[in-house]
Amino acid sequence: MKKTLLLTISSLSIVALMTACTNQMASIGLSPADKVEECMIIDKKMIKIDNFITVVNDTSAFHLEEAARAIEAPGITVSTNKKQMLRDANKKKAGLESEHQKLGCETPKK
Repeated sequence: MKKTLLLTISSLSIVALMTACTNQMASIGLSPADKVEECMIIDKKMIKIDNFITVVNDTSAFHLEEAARAIEAPGITVSTNKKQMLRDANKKKAGLESEHQKLGCETPKK
């Protein structure tokens, strides 16, 4: 009984130590090629969001539900309300812009 209890406690303590140390991994920076690729991915997402915002702004609220089905914008919004769609898109765009700055990407020329 004592052996089982001792074995259980020691194994639990080892598991606790192992899981506590897993989040302390050293962060490895991106290589220049990876950085360029990430910047390109973010730029493509921002272009999709800009197109989405343009389509939503140009569509009347009455026809927006039909247009929302035709717009390829997964992950931007799930709403069919025009104000909510624009709010969600602008939040997504702001998040991408902050990630863009964090990576130190060049600002695309318009």
